Amino acid sequence: MNRKLALFVVSAVAVTGCFATATTAGAVTTGKVCSSFKQGGRTYRSETLGTGWTCASAKAWIVKLVGDRVHIVSKSVPLTNGPRGYHCAADPTSEGGHATAGHCIKGTIAFPRSGFAWFA
Repeated sequence: MNRKLALFVVSAVAVTGCFATATTAGAVTTGKVCSSFKQGGRTYRSETLGTGWTCASAKAWIVKLVGDRVHIVSKSVPLTNGPRGYHCAADPTSEGGHATAGHCIKGTIAFPRSGFAWFA
């Protein structure tokens, strides 16, 4: 997911007040831009969307998902090993055959209720 789209998604969730029921203990009530972290020689930036996710819980899933091998195409590539009930996809901007950018959401990309996104 490119940076502009990622920031737009977080802003849209915060402004519209599209919140879902929390599914992770101690989760925040709105989306949040998280601290960057390093994994496999790359620096990742992430954010949570809506409710149900803390930066720490999203990071654990992101570390797992960036290891996924993906074939880079001109559209999002579905990821099948994300959290149950979430639609996960690697973005076309992913590099080196791995899911270095993507998202996991409940709802639609236009109106995500809950989830997280990342990019290198």
